[in-house]
Amino acid sequence: MKKILSAALVLGLAGCASALRHKEIRWLGVQRLEYIAQGAGSPTVVFNSNTDMDSWAKVLPQVASFTSVFADNRPGHGRSKPAMGQNTGRRVVARLHRLLAETGQHPPYVLVGHSYSGLFSNLYARTYPQEVAGVVFVDSSHPGQQDWWYRHRPLESMMYNEIAKKTYNFEYFSFDAVAADIAAAGPFPPVPVIVITAGKKWLLDTKAWREQWLRFQGDLAALSPCGKRITAEKSGHQIQLQQPEIVVGAIREIVDQVRNSGHADQ
Repeated sequence: MKKILSAALVLGLAGCASALRHKEIRWLGVQRLEYIAQGAGSPTVVFNSNTDMDSWAKVLPQVASFTSVFADNRPGHGRSKPAMGQNTGRRVVARLHRLLAETGQHPPYVLVGHSYSGLFSNLYARTYPQEVAGVVFVDSSHPGQQDWWYRHRPLESMMYNEIAKKTYNFEYFSFDAVAADIAAAGPFPPVPVIVITAGKKWLLDTKAWREQWLRFQGDLAALSPCGKRITAEKSGHQIQLQQPEIVVGAIREIVDQVRNSGHADQ
């Protein structure tokens, strides 16, 4: 039972969501990627998901009603071709940067990342700080959490690794490589940050892990002097499916801040 918790905490289990419409295909060299670009106006909100973009189906269309939005399917999901070899965080972020440019997107960007994909939002903001105007972390992973499991739950961590190898492609699984890339990257930019944390405890939560998770969530909010944390009291890990209005509200708040500051390219 505990190995299920370990996998779920890091990866985030997929929830049920309706499918987004009007998806397109772009080839980056030999890599086929599926994406969606809708709405109008600046800043552009870029959604990062653990697997497929449909996890944002209750949020993305609402955000597209007041600004531009972009999302893609990770390699191996939807019509995105599986990636070859093990990816690092730098490789994932560079691919997203190129995909945004080649599909005609323009900064500034507001990044939205859920669970493990929050690591990529974190790294993208550090790698391309001049392009990022704000970040929304949705119950997002912290680069130090895998190390915490190694030290405090070594057996469960080992079992999780084996489960993940058989379930997800290497890009999805390389938590340590992404965490190392974040540690080696530049500072996080002083942009607005909103961290949305699930209020409901998971069935198999332990007291020690819950307390540590909340500390990690606080760390994410402290990445920026403009950071804050809010709690989705009625949600588990899949906040964007269980309380999408909270995610939409956080995104709108940052979009409004960017526009009021004059940094949006209207």
